[in-house]
Amino acid sequence: MPPEGNDTGRLKNAIIRTIAFFDMFDYPLTAFEIWQYCDTAFVFEEISAVLKKDDLKNILEEQDGFYFFSGRKQTVETRARRYNYAKEKLKRAILMARIFKLIPWINLIALSNVIGANNLKDESDIDLFIVTEPKRIWITRFFCAGFLKLLDLRPKENKTRNKICLNFYVAAGSLDLRPLMLNGGKDIYFIHWLAGLIPVFDKGDFYGALIEKNGWLREYLPNRKYPKRPLPGQTAGEGLSGFYRDTVDLFVGGLEKNLKAWQLRKLPIALKKGMNKDTRVTINDQVLKLHSKDRREEYRRRWQERLEIVLG
Repeated sequence: MPPEGNDTGRLKNAIIRTIAFFDMFDYPLTAFEIWQYCDTAFVFEEISAVLKKDDLKNILEEQDGFYFFSGRKQTVETRARRYNYAKEKLKRAILMARIFKLIPWINLIALSNVIGANNLKDESDIDLFIVTEPKRIWITRFFCAGFLKLLDLRPKENKTRNKICLNFYVAAGSLDLRPLMLNGGKDIYFIHWLAGLIPVFDKGDFYGALIEKNGWLREYLPNRKYPKRPLPGQTAGEGLSGFYRDTVDLFVGGLEKNLKAWQLRKLPIALKKGMNKDTRVTINDQVLKLHSKDRREEYRRRWQERLEIVLG
Protein backbone atom coordinates (compact mmCIF):
# COMPACT_ATOMS: atom_id res chain seq x y z
CA MET A 1 0.00 0.00 0.00
CA PRO A 2 1.33 3.48 -0.85
CA PRO A 3 1.75 5.90 2.05
CA GLU A 4 -0.95 8.50 2.56
CA GLY A 5 -1.18 12.09 3.76
CA ASN A 6 1.62 13.25 5.99
CA ASP A 7 3.52 10.00 5.48
CA THR A 8 3.80 10.74 1.76
CA GLY A 9 5.22 14.19 2.48
CA ARG A 10 7.72 12.82 5.01
CA LEU A 11 8.85 10.14 2.60
CA LYS A 12 9.26 12.60 -0.29
CA ASN A 13 11.50 14.77 1.83
CA ALA A 14 13.47 11.73 3.01
CA ILE A 15 13.99 10.62 -0.60
CA ILE A 16 15.21 14.08 -1.57
CA ARG A 17 17.59 14.21 1.44
CA THR A 18 19.03 10.86 0.41
CA ILE A 19 19.50 11.71 -3.25
CA ALA A 20 20.95 15.12 -2.32
CA PHE A 21 23.71 13.52 -0.27
CA PHE A 22 24.80 11.09 -2.95
CA ASP A 23 24.48 13.73 -5.65
CA MET A 24 27.54 15.40 -4.09
CA PHE A 25 29.49 12.33 -5.20
CA ASP A 26 27.87 12.11 -8.67
CA TYR A 27 26.14 8.91 -7.62
CA PRO A 28 22.55 8.29 -8.77
CA LEU A 29 20.57 5.70 -6.83
CA THR A 30 18.23 2.83 -7.61
CA ALA A 31 14.92 2.66 -5.77
CA PHE A 32 16.31 -0.11 -3.56
CA GLU A 33 19.39 1.96 -2.71
CA ILE A 34 17.22 4.95 -1.85
CA TRP A 35 15.37 2.71 0.60
CA GLN A 36 18.63 1.33 2.05
CA TYR A 37 20.20 4.78 2.52
CA CYS A 38 17.01 6.59 3.56
CA ASP A 39 16.95 8.15 7.04
CA THR A 40 13.25 7.30 7.53
CA ALA A 41 11.80 3.86 8.24
CA PHE A 42 9.43 2.79 5.47
CA VAL A 43 8.91 -0.47 3.60
CA PHE A 44 10.45 -0.66 0.15
CA GLU A 45 7.09 -0.73 -1.64
CA GLU A 46 6.27 2.68 -0.17
CA ILE A 47 9.49 4.17 -1.54
CA SER A 48 8.75 2.71 -4.96
CA ALA A 49 5.20 4.10 -4.94
CA VAL A 50 6.25 7.63 -4.00
CA LEU A 51 8.95 7.72 -6.69
CA LYS A 52 6.19 7.28 -9.29
CA LYS A 53 4.21 10.31 -8.14
CA ASP A 54 3.87 13.20 -10.59
CA ASP A 55 4.96 15.94 -8.19
CA LEU A 56 8.42 14.35 -7.81
CA LYS A 57 8.90 14.32 -11.58
CA ASN A 58 9.57 18.07 -11.42
CA ILE A 59 12.56 17.35 -9.18
CA LEU A 60 13.81 13.90 -10.15
CA GLU A 61 14.56 12.08 -13.37
CA GLU A 62 15.05 8.37 -13.97
CA GLN A 63 17.21 6.50 -16.44
CA ASP A 64 18.07 2.81 -16.56
CA GLY A 65 16.60 2.37 -13.08
CA PHE A 66 18.67 5.21 -11.51
CA TYR A 67 17.13 8.30 -9.92
CA PHE A 68 18.84 11.71 -9.87
CA PHE A 69 18.01 15.42 -9.76
CA SER A 70 16.75 16.99 -12.99
CA GLY A 71 19.64 17.97 -15.23
CA ARG A 72 22.05 15.48 -13.66
CA LYS A 73 21.70 12.65 -16.18
CA GLN A 74 25.47 12.55 -16.73
CA THR A 75 25.88 11.00 -13.28
CA VAL A 76 24.49 7.71 -14.62
CA GLU A 77 27.45 7.43 -16.98
CA THR A 78 29.81 8.54 -14.21
CA ARG A 79 28.55 5.80 -11.91
CA ALA A 80 29.00 3.15 -14.60
CA ARG A 81 32.55 4.30 -15.32
CA ARG A 82 33.54 4.33 -11.65
CA TYR A 83 32.22 0.80 -11.17
CA ASN A 84 35.25 -0.60 -12.99
CA TYR A 85 37.67 1.65 -11.12
CA ALA A 86 36.23 0.55 -7.79
CA LYS A 87 36.43 -3.14 -8.69
CA GLU A 88 40.11 -2.77 -9.49
CA LYS A 89 40.78 -0.88 -6.26
CA LEU A 90 38.92 -3.51 -4.25
CA LYS A 91 41.24 -6.17 -5.72
CA ARG A 92 44.23 -4.08 -4.63
CA ALA A 93 42.76 -3.67 -1.15
CA ILE A 94 42.37 -7.44 -0.85
CA LEU A 95 45.95 -7.97 -2.02
CA MET A 96 47.18 -5.47 0.58
CA ALA A 97 45.12 -7.20 3.26
CA ARG A 98 46.84 -10.49 2.41
CA ILE A 99 50.18 -8.82 3.09
CA PHE A 100 48.92 -7.14 6.26
CA LYS A 101 47.79 -10.53 7.59
CA LEU A 102 51.43 -11.07 8.47
CA ILE A 103 50.93 -8.42 11.17
CA PRO A 104 49.38 -10.67 13.82
CA TRP A 105 47.58 -7.99 15.85
CA ILE A 106 45.16 -6.99 13.06
CA ASN A 107 41.59 -8.18 13.60
CA LEU A 108 39.76 -6.38 10.78
CA ILE A 109 40.64 -4.57 7.56
CA ALA A 110 37.98 -2.71 5.58
CA LEU A 111 38.00 -0.57 2.45
CA SER A 112 36.69 2.71 3.74
CA ASN A 113 36.48 5.56 1.24
CA VAL A 114 33.50 4.24 -0.68
CA ILE A 115 30.41 6.48 -0.52
CA GLY A 116 27.88 4.36 -2.39
CA ALA A 117 28.67 0.87 -3.66
CA ASN A 118 31.58 0.69 -6.12
CA ASN A 119 32.00 4.46 -6.31
CA LEU A 120 35.68 5.40 -6.54
CA LYS A 121 37.42 7.73 -8.98
CA ASP A 122 40.29 6.48 -11.09
CA GLU A 123 42.70 8.90 -9.39
CA SER A 124 41.55 7.95 -5.87
CA ASP A 125 43.82 6.34 -3.31
CA ILE A 126 42.67 3.34 -1.30
CA ASP A 127 41.70 4.08 2.30
CA LEU A 128 41.83 1.17 4.73
CA PHE A 129 40.22 1.12 8.17
CA ILE A 130 41.97 -1.23 10.61
CA VAL A 131 40.88 -2.76 13.91
CA THR A 132 43.74 -3.98 16.09
CA GLU A 133 44.11 -5.94 19.28
CA PRO A 134 43.99 -3.85 22.47
CA LYS A 135 47.40 -2.46 23.50
CA ARG A 136 48.83 -3.18 20.06
CA ILE A 137 47.58 -0.20 18.02
CA TRP A 138 50.94 1.59 17.79
CA ILE A 139 53.01 -1.44 16.87
CA THR A 140 50.40 -2.36 14.26
CA ARG A 141 50.60 1.09 12.69
CA PHE A 142 54.40 0.90 12.70
CA PHE A 143 54.48 -2.34 10.71
CA CYS A 144 51.63 -1.30 8.37
CA ALA A 145 53.40 1.95 7.50
CA GLY A 146 56.68 0.07 7.17
CA PHE A 147 55.24 -2.35 4.61
CA LEU A 148 53.85 0.55 2.59
CA LYS A 149 57.16 2.39 2.62
CA LEU A 150 59.04 -0.71 1.45
CA LEU A 151 56.53 -1.22 -1.38
CA ASP A 152 56.39 2.50 -2.26
CA LEU A 153 52.63 2.51 -1.76
CA ARG A 154 52.20 5.54 0.49
CA PRO A 155 50.33 8.51 -1.06
CA LYS A 156 52.44 11.48 -2.11
CA GLU A 157 51.51 14.96 -3.24
CA ASN A 158 50.02 14.75 -6.75
CA LYS A 159 50.56 10.99 -6.72
CA THR A 160 47.66 9.22 -5.03
CA ARG A 161 46.21 6.85 -7.64
CA ASN A 162 45.96 3.34 -6.14
CA LYS A 163 48.22 4.28 -3.23
CA ILE A 164 47.27 2.97 0.22
CA CYS A 165 46.13 5.47 2.83
CA LEU A 166 46.16 4.34 6.48
CA ASN A 167 44.64 7.12 8.56
CA PHE A 168 42.23 5.27 10.84
CA TYR A 169 43.01 2.58 13.41
CA VAL A 170 40.80 1.46 16.29
CA ALA A 171 41.59 -0.99 19.09
CA ALA A 172 39.10 -3.82 19.52
CA GLY A 173 37.92 -2.56 22.90
CA SER A 174 36.81 0.79 21.47
CA LEU A 175 34.55 -0.12 18.56
CA ASP A 176 31.79 2.39 19.33
CA LEU A 177 32.72 5.26 17.01
CA ARG A 178 29.89 7.62 17.91
CA PRO A 179 32.18 9.86 20.02
CA LEU A 180 34.10 10.62 16.81
CA MET A 181 31.12 12.25 15.12
CA LEU A 182 31.15 16.01 14.61
CA ASN A 183 29.76 18.03 17.47
CA GLY A 184 26.64 20.11 17.09
CA GLY A 185 24.56 18.04 14.70
CA LYS A 186 24.08 15.16 12.34
CA ASP A 187 27.40 14.00 10.88
CA ILE A 188 25.97 12.85 7.57
CA TYR A 189 29.29 11.93 5.97
CA PHE A 190 30.54 9.90 8.94
CA ILE A 191 27.25 7.98 9.08
CA HIS A 192 27.51 6.89 5.46
CA TRP A 193 31.26 6.33 5.74
CA LEU A 194 30.79 3.89 8.60
CA ALA A 195 27.79 2.17 7.04
CA GLY A 196 29.70 1.81 3.77
CA LEU A 197 32.77 -0.01 5.08
CA ILE A 198 33.64 -3.04 2.95
CA PRO A 199 35.37 -5.71 5.07
CA VAL A 200 38.14 -7.57 3.22
CA PHE A 201 39.78 -9.34 6.17
CA ASP A 202 38.00 -10.38 9.36
CA LYS A 203 39.62 -12.50 12.05
CA GLY A 204 36.78 -13.64 14.30
CA ASP A 205 33.68 -11.66 13.23
CA PHE A 206 35.02 -8.27 14.23
CA TYR A 207 33.00 -6.62 11.47
CA GLY A 208 29.82 -7.95 13.06
CA ALA A 209 31.02 -6.69 16.43
CA LEU A 210 31.74 -3.27 14.92
CA ILE A 211 28.21 -2.98 13.52
CA GLU A 212 26.71 -4.20 16.80
CA LYS A 213 28.70 -1.67 18.85
CA ASN A 214 27.51 1.06 16.51
CA GLY A 215 23.86 0.11 16.71
CA TRP A 216 23.07 3.84 16.85
CA LEU A 217 23.43 3.76 13.05
CA ARG A 218 19.86 2.45 12.97
CA GLU A 219 18.70 5.86 14.20
CA TYR A 220 19.96 7.37 10.94
CA LEU A 221 19.73 4.46 8.47
CA PRO A 222 16.86 2.31 9.76
CA ASN A 223 16.52 0.25 6.55
CA ARG A 224 20.22 -0.49 6.02
CA LYS A 225 21.36 -4.12 5.95
CA TYR A 226 24.94 -5.20 6.62
CA PRO A 227 26.82 -8.36 5.61
CA LYS A 228 27.76 -10.57 8.53
CA ARG A 229 31.24 -11.16 7.12
CA PRO A 230 33.29 -10.35 3.99
CA LEU A 231 31.41 -11.34 0.85
CA PRO A 232 32.65 -14.28 -1.25
CA GLY A 233 35.30 -13.02 -3.64
CA GLN A 234 35.95 -9.97 -1.46
CA THR A 235 38.08 -11.53 1.26
CA ALA A 236 41.80 -11.89 1.93
CA GLY A 237 41.13 -15.28 3.49
CA GLU A 238 41.65 -16.61 7.00
CA GLY A 239 44.07 -15.24 9.55
CA LEU A 240 47.31 -16.99 10.47
CA SER A 241 47.53 -19.36 13.42
CA GLY A 242 47.40 -18.37 17.06
CA PHE A 243 50.84 -19.95 17.46
CA TYR A 244 52.24 -17.53 14.84
CA ARG A 245 50.62 -14.60 16.62
CA ASP A 246 51.96 -15.62 20.03
CA THR A 247 55.46 -16.21 18.71
CA VAL A 248 55.70 -12.82 16.99
CA ASP A 249 54.18 -11.09 19.99
CA LEU A 250 56.66 -12.76 22.33
CA PHE A 251 59.59 -11.26 20.46
CA VAL A 252 58.32 -7.78 19.50
CA GLY A 253 55.01 -7.16 21.28
CA GLY A 254 56.80 -5.45 24.15
CA LEU A 255 57.88 -2.62 21.83
CA GLU A 256 54.42 -1.00 21.92
CA LYS A 257 55.36 1.90 24.22
CA ASN A 258 58.69 2.53 22.50
CA LEU A 259 57.11 2.61 19.07
CA LYS A 260 54.36 4.90 20.35
CA ALA A 261 56.93 7.43 21.56
CA TRP A 262 58.88 7.20 18.31
CA GLN A 263 55.80 7.67 16.12
CA LEU A 264 54.56 10.62 18.16
CA ARG A 265 57.90 12.32 17.58
CA LYS A 266 57.66 11.65 13.84
CA LEU A 267 54.09 12.90 13.38
CA PRO A 268 53.69 15.56 10.67
CA ILE A 269 53.31 19.11 11.97
CA ALA A 270 49.70 19.36 10.75
CA LEU A 271 48.70 16.34 12.85
CA LYS A 272 50.58 17.60 15.91
CA LYS A 273 48.79 20.95 15.70
CA GLY A 274 45.35 19.35 15.44
CA MET A 275 45.99 16.49 17.85
CA ASN A 276 42.94 15.85 20.08
CA LYS A 277 41.55 19.37 19.57
CA ASP A 278 38.46 17.90 17.93
CA THR A 279 37.40 14.68 16.19
CA ARG A 280 39.43 15.28 13.04
CA VAL A 281 42.71 14.21 14.64
CA THR A 282 42.26 11.79 17.53
CA ILE A 283 45.40 10.19 18.90
CA ASN A 284 45.43 7.88 21.92
CA ASP A 285 45.96 4.21 22.75
CA GLN A 286 42.48 3.25 21.52
CA VAL A 287 41.97 5.36 18.39
CA LEU A 288 44.30 6.79 15.76
CA LYS A 289 42.24 9.01 13.48
CA LEU A 290 44.70 11.04 11.46
CA HIS A 291 42.61 13.24 9.16
CA SER A 292 44.19 16.69 9.15
CA LYS A 293 42.14 17.46 6.01
CA ASP A 294 38.80 16.31 7.37
CA ARG A 295 36.07 17.47 4.93
CA ARG A 296 32.99 16.47 6.93
CA GLU A 297 31.95 20.03 7.72
CA GLU A 298 32.25 20.92 4.04
CA TYR A 299 30.12 17.95 2.98
CA ARG A 300 27.47 18.75 5.56
CA ARG A 301 27.31 22.37 4.38
CA ARG A 302 27.11 21.39 0.71
CA TRP A 303 24.40 18.85 1.48
CA GLN A 304 22.33 21.43 3.34
CA GLU A 305 22.77 23.91 0.50
CA ARG A 306 21.47 21.35 -1.98
CA LEU A 307 18.42 20.74 0.22
CA GLU A 308 17.69 24.44 0.46
CA ILE A 309 17.78 24.74 -3.33
CA VAL A 310 15.53 21.73 -3.93
CA LEU A 311 13.13 22.02 -1.01
CA GLY A 312 13.13 25.81 -0.70
